Amino acid sequence: MAYWSRSCSSQSLAAELGADAFASAWAEGAALTLAEAVALVGRNRGSRRRPSAGWDSLTPTELSVVELAAEGLTNKAIADRLFVSPATVKTHLAHVFAKLDMANRAELAAEVSRRRARS
Repeated sequence: MAYWSRSCSSQSLAAELGADAFASAWAEGAALTLAEAVALVGRNRGSRRRPSAGWDSLTPTELSVVELAAEGLTNKAIADRLFVSPATVKTHLAHVFAKLDMANRAELAAEVSRRRARS
């Protein structure tokens, strides 16, 4: 199954899930009250399972930003690919640099290259 993102349409989700499963999930969600929907989202948050520093601490979005930055894309190009603003990309990179104790994109790209070579 493909990973859902803001760029997915209900038609593409229906195609991915199948018409019956999509219709069932849609109806189930539509029947929720606002309070039930908020409670459902809260239940799915769970406790933090990621460490606070190191590669394992990076979120899936931060990892996507890292991969694209390591390829040499600009913040604007990364933002366009991920359907976020360049400022959001800048924030993700700031978090990545702090979590990995790195100072810049060149250092990040070099480490990504080293990690790829090891795997």
